Amino acid sequence: MSFCNDTFSWGDYIAKVWDLWYTDRNGILFVAELGEEKKRKENKIYKSESNPTIAVSHVALCPNKRLIWLEGIRVHPAYRRSKVATHLIGKMLLYGKKQGVKEASAIVATNNIASQHMIKKNGFEVASKWAYYEVTCKIDRIRRRMTVKVASSEDISEIWSYLVNSEIYKLSGKRYASTWRWYYLDYASLERFIEEKRLIIIYNTLITGVAIINRNGYWNRDNVLQICYLDSQSEIALQNLIYFIIISYMTPNKKSLYTNKQFNRLEILAYHTERLSWVMKKFNVEESEQFILYTRNI
Repeated sequence: MSFCNDTFSWGDYIAKVWDLWYTDRNGILFVAELGEEKKRKENKIYKSESNPTIAVSHVALCPNKRLIWLEGIRVHPAYRRSKVATHLIGKMLLYGKKQGVKEASAIVATNNIASQHMIKKNGFEVASKWAYYEVTCKIDRIRRRMTVKVASSEDISEIWSYLVNSEIYKLSGKRYASTWRWYYLDYASLERFIEEKRLIIIYNTLITGVAIINRNGYWNRDNVLQICYLDSQSEIALQNLIYFIIISYMTPNKKSLYTNKQFNRLEILAYHTERLSWVMKKFNVEESEQFILYTRNI
């Protein structure tokens, strides 16, 4: 963990997921160790460790073996720009190939130029750009002005028709986020989300917007509610989708119709647009973190 504690300005998440990754039956946790010859040359850095670890990464096999997800690539500062990360990526891609997977994906922050350069050198291309917001607005004044509801099985055909004709759906790479991994949003996914009561729609006569939520949190954060896909061509529709989710799941001292949990934070992961930025200002959120979704064939 010594070189994974202060990766970003806020720290790092590796310590929170290490045990999950180590026991993951649908993936592999790789570490890179310093070879004996290299260790002798670098004995000023490592004086007592017999096999010092200098890098780590995790690869996860996604549902239906449609793709592998690459994450957590960390290299000791003393060994960066030495193709260690490239070697780890090669191992992860080989794992995916052996599993019969045809595609690999990863996410990189827009301000992480070094990682962007590294992943593009390894054959990855930009699939879409996503924004991350935290909403902590006051909710006692929120009033809905459009019809919003949790989708039912009767709505699925219309929802699918909306998505396949949605520009946001195409620009997002036809993906949704889950536990900071991005999966394909297809018809089977919609069926599962409807069954789990995780799909929210807004409509007049026809559907004008869609949101997908995650009520289970992630890692050790079970008090976090996430919107992991958000789609509408209308600012008002986007605003009211978020209103509905806050009222239904986050109102203090009010029993939710959809969950017994009480959430104290709302996170939004959605395709980045100026329209969404305008909406978030209505919730007193001025800035977002932004991420680039990369993909490549194996």
